[in-house]
Amino acid sequence: MQQGKPSLHTTSWQLITSYWFSKKAPLAWGLLLTTITLNIGIVLINFYLNHWQGNFYHQLQYYNYAGFISALFDFSLIGSVYIIISGFQVFFQMMLQMHWRRWMTHHYLQRWLHDKTYYYMNHLLHNTDNPDQRISEDVHLLATSTLSLFLGLLKQLATLITFITVLWQLSGNMILTVNQTSITIYGYLVWAAIGYSIVGTSLITWIGRPLVKLNVLQQGYEADFRYALVRFRENDESIALYNGETAEKNKFMRIFHNIYTNYGKITITSKNITWLTVIYSQVSIIFAFLMASPRYFNNEIQLGQLFEISGAYWYVHSALSYIIDSFGKIADWQSILIRLARFSQNMRKAQLLLKATQDLTIHPPVNDSFIAKDLSIQCPRNEFLLKSLSLRVTAKDHILITGPSGCGKSTLLKTLTGIWPFSQGTLTHPPKEKIILLPQKSYIPIHTLYHVLLYPNLHTPITRLAMRETLKLCQLSFLIEQLDQENNWGQILSLGEQQKLAIARAILHRPEWLLLDEATSSLDTETELYMYALLKRTLPNTVLISVGHQDALKKFHTLKLELDGLGSWQLSKLPVT
Repeated sequence: MQQGKPSLHTTSWQLITSYWFSKKAPLAWGLLLTTITLNIGIVLINFYLNHWQGNFYHQLQYYNYAGFISALFDFSLIGSVYIIISGFQVFFQMMLQMHWRRWMTHHYLQRWLHDKTYYYMNHLLHNTDNPDQRISEDVHLLATSTLSLFLGLLKQLATLITFITVLWQLSGNMILTVNQTSITIYGYLVWAAIGYSIVGTSLITWIGRPLVKLNVLQQGYEADFRYALVRFRENDESIALYNGETAEKNKFMRIFHNIYTNYGKITITSKNITWLTVIYSQVSIIFAFLMASPRYFNNEIQLGQLFEISGAYWYVHSALSYIIDSFGKIADWQSILIRLARFSQNMRKAQLLLKATQDLTIHPPVNDSFIAKDLSIQCPRNEFLLKSLSLRVTAKDHILITGPSGCGKSTLLKTLTGIWPFSQGTLTHPPKEKIILLPQKSYIPIHTLYHVLLYPNLHTPITRLAMRETLKLCQLSFLIEQLDQENNWGQILSLGEQQKLAIARAILHRPEWLLLDEATSSLDTETELYMYALLKRTLPNTVLISVGHQDALKKFHTLKLELDGLGSWQLSKLPVT
């Protein structure tokens, strides 16, 4: 293991404890202590109920009607307190679960989005397991399961301490004669309960060991299947045009085969655990009566005491059997913890790989210029797309980047913004908030059209009047009356309309540097030229750096950078028109 790299166990421990030592810790501990106190209150009520049960059967045995009525009155009081405490215990536990989940969700989202970790995980790692499920589902399950198991364990410990004392007092002594030697076993029912639970716990733990690994695999397979279905929905039109339904169905069934096969193994293991658990539970019902029966038939205890022993034994047995009763939950909890720990490690690993891969030095801006010095770019296969590019772009320049497909034009734009990991050299560029990059297919969030135009700076002071005028200029007049409608605009609008919408958004945000990665490729030539003319007219102080194939675009640029895909490049001036 590399020095400084936390192990899976260390990462798991940090996941569980980090919230309890954060700035939110006072509230968390307050809610936890309140919940624990209420749990202890429930244990004490169970203690009184068990004692009440012995007294109740005693009154019945001796036909004491007055005592019977008094016992019923006592039960109503104890039951009322039990109901009130149980309700508040659930309330505070659920409050704590939600606060913990909110903190963990914020923590994971911050790490995942910080420094574009999500982007580098996709490009540098190939084993990233469905981060959407990790953040949305596993964070929720970890908070819920951890609290449930922890509070359940504390409650059972309190139950064990309370009722093991009662059981010890009621057990009496058992005298065994071995080779004419008498052996006195004090509190023999306690030892019987402990021995019985140890045997059952050991057997179920041994049989259920594979369940943790199988649950981890099952969650991964389920996530892969869900992702395939979501991707199908996002590309339904293309699939329909290809008539790809059969191929997609075959792909779905191949993925589902993993779910089916692994679930079969889970089913077999669960069956064996259920058999043993049911046997263990059913035998335990008569075990207490069986062990206490000698004292009862020897008239050492009365019927009420026999039922009180049975009740106390049940609570002790239940506390000692906590692992058995919760084995499935514990296995699920362990698999959740492993998945989140691996996800956390992958985020850290992506950042470390970025530092090892990217040898790009980024300097603060110099007179708002783009300056590249000895800039070299590689593809993930380590082949050089561009070697030793030296380039200076000032506010008076507009660059058109050309070259054959796959030569690295789009990758160069990503490198100029500082996000491409496989790069080296020196880069100076203006602040990121002054740069907008428009890809061929811009991201359009599912939101109102008003917020789509504001994205990503949702608090930018842009008036609705400016939006309407810009939509009209971008030939999107039919959207003017739909500013407040929330839709999946990425599916409703054609690719050409999406590109027009992206240009409208750029015009509204007025960047100082606009990088266009074939951002007008879905438009006809006439409309493409119109859009470039519109950009030049509405953003006269914005520098354009464009990737394009149309010779007609030259008139909107002053420099031409041509790449050959083998690492060479050539920079030339374009005639002013």
